Amino acid sequence: MKFFTKILIFFSIIFEIYGQQKCGQTPIPPNINSRIIGGTIATPHSWPWQAIFCYFSSSRVCDYGCGGAIIGDRWAMTAGHCAYGNVNNPGSFGVRTGAFDLSQNNELGVVVHRIKRIILHPNYNPYPLPRYDIALLELSDRITFNNYTQPICLPSFDNTTIIEPNSAWSTGWGTDDDGQGANRLRQVNLPFINYPKCKRESVPDEIVENVMVCTGTAGKGPCQGDSGGPLMVKNQNGAWFNYGSVSFGTGDNCADANKPSIYSRISTYCNFIQSATKGEVTCQNPITYG
Repeated sequence: MKFFTKILIFFSIIFEIYGQQKCGQTPIPPNINSRIIGGTIATPHSWPWQAIFCYFSSSRVCDYGCGGAIIGDRWAMTAGHCAYGNVNNPGSFGVRTGAFDLSQNNELGVVVHRIKRIILHPNYNPYPLPRYDIALLELSDRITFNNYTQPICLPSFDNTTIIEPNSAWSTGWGTDDDGQGANRLRQVNLPFINYPKCKRESVPDEIVENVMVCTGTAGKGPCQGDSGGPLMVKNQNGAWFNYGSVSFGTGDNCADANKPSIYSRISTYCNFIQSATKGEVTCQNPITYG
């Protein structure tokens, strides 16, 4: 009996180590060779963690609200300002996964998951500009991972990545410079902006280094509707990490010259995420993981 018990414990440990879904994997690789506003249409389903925070306008239709990212089989993440005011009404919202073309009513791979619980960061402050702008979305059912849907990795640190001249990829269905929302998911490559420059070019008193990431180049960047979407970098082992969640812009218009786009700095929230998800979602070492 003792031998049998040891065998069960051994296989339980093996499952914990190897049975968990790896994060940051792309069964359909994105086209990142060509270098949202100023971006290009993504390869279908090549960013499989891209999610939509949606609201039920009827019992069957979940309309677009904000972007988001899948971070576990029962968890997604979006911007705090997208969920603010709705924490006590999770049943009216959902997370749409596996989407690429919003004009398709029955797109292959799309699943709408009802939300069980919305967890706003306890320090979230919407005024005058959002701080601690992050919300976790606990789903009522588990996500089945496949070619269309995968979780993205979260970095335990970022100080060697979010610096000039490095860059990252941002994705979303937000509006373009004509004010029209995209039907098909778009992607854009954006350079990181160091904090002293970011403060000079934006709203100095509102840029807080430990909770924000700055990106930008004229004519390229997120816009209305992209909020909550991921800011992604692939590590040397081929795993994709989410370094930021779209928060706000600092110009009069989207992607104005010398006006950075601001993302919530994901590494800051590792303890919050691990605690809120009871360890179901954890951050990984972005250098060695993969």
